[in-house]
Amino acid sequence: MPNFLLADDKAVARRALRSILTDEFNGGMTYTEVEDGVEAVEKAQSMHPDVVLLDLVMPRLNGLKAAQQILETCPETKILVFSMYDPKPLYDKLKEAGVRGFVPKSSAGLELVPAIEALLEGKTFFGLPASNPLGETA
Repeated sequence: MPNFLLADDKAVARRALRSILTDEFNGGMTYTEVEDGVEAVEKAQSMHPDVVLLDLVMPRLNGLKAAQQILETCPETKILVFSMYDPKPLYDKLKEAGVRGFVPKSSAGLELVPAIEALLEGKTFFGLPASNPLGETA
């Protein structure tokens, strides 16, 4: 049963993620929600989630820095960043930080589950907005 940490400063985004995950895993998962990057780091360090769904832009600590800090103490955790912003300028930094995937919020309904499945199988998943065809999956 996968264990998820959902980190987004917007409650509506966390609700949407939770709904997608609940539908996909038929309730066969556990999850915790937090509102900012500092809480994400603290919670990840105590719960060691399988996957952290991490917004890129959050108060107190952004998603990139939170990912780096989470992976320092929880290297087995898979980090999936999602954002409404084009991450292309940050791709190298995200990958260097150990982030395993990216999904645009605009396509979360289509790409979130395949991305999580890829991460749980030890693969990466980097989706991009339709206007940018440089996405990759491995």
